[in-house]
Amino acid sequence: MIKEARHIVRWFLSWRGYGGITLPPLGIYILRERMREDKLVRHEQAHWAQYVRMGAVKFYTKYIWLLMRHGYQNHPMEIEARGHE
Repeated sequence: MIKEARHIVRWFLSWRGYGGITLPPLGIYILRERMREDKLVRHEQAHWAQYVRMGAVKFYTKYIWLLMRHGYQNHPMEIEARGHE
C-alpha cells in the first residue's frame, strides 16, 4: 500500500512541499527520503482509513468540497489525520 513517490507524484509532492499523498485506490505515496517518518506514515494511513470508510467517490468529493470551504489547514479530514500522527 505504501509506495515510493516517483515521476509526476514526486514532482507534485516536492512542488507543494508535502512528504506524502494518499491516492485511493492506487495507494499511499511518500518521498523516499521521508519513508521512515512514522508521523507522516500514520497521517497518510489515516487518510487511507477515511477512504476505506467512505469509498473513493465520497472520499474525493468530500475532500475537495471541504478543501474549498475550509482550506488545507482547517480541513476536517486533515485535522482528523493529524490526530493520528
